[in-house]
Amino acid sequence: MPLKEIANTDRIITITPGGGWVPGIPNYIPHLSTKVKANAKQIIVGVLPWTMAGCQLPPSVFVSGGGSIVPTATKTKEAIFGECPLRKDDMGTCNGSFIFFGFPTNCTCSFQITNAGQSKVKCD
Repeated sequence: MPLKEIANTDRIITITPGGGWVPGIPNYIPHLSTKVKANAKQIIVGVLPWTMAGCQLPPSVFVSGGGSIVPTATKTKEAIFGECPLRKDDMGTCNGSFIFFGFPTNCTCSFQITNAGQSKVKCD
């Protein structure tokens, strides 16, 4: 497995809708390392879950959605929690539903860490 940058709290996550809807504001629920930092910021370890609110596909109403990003690192584990860190290019999918003309309609998207927030600390 190639070395990739470890994601810290300055990471950038890109949302790609699976259709014509416009993403809203994601609410990330990170598990942060209490000991390990990269570029003076805490790193994110383990699975990164999120929920989504405020998505739009006029004239529909967004009801609910969420998903998670699972780390692809396998060899490096954070010392306190023993979990692998998230890295650049780790990705996940989200699922949600709209009320579209009175009927529930499923929607999907993908989330990808496109910038780890730092470029010096890497792991595999």
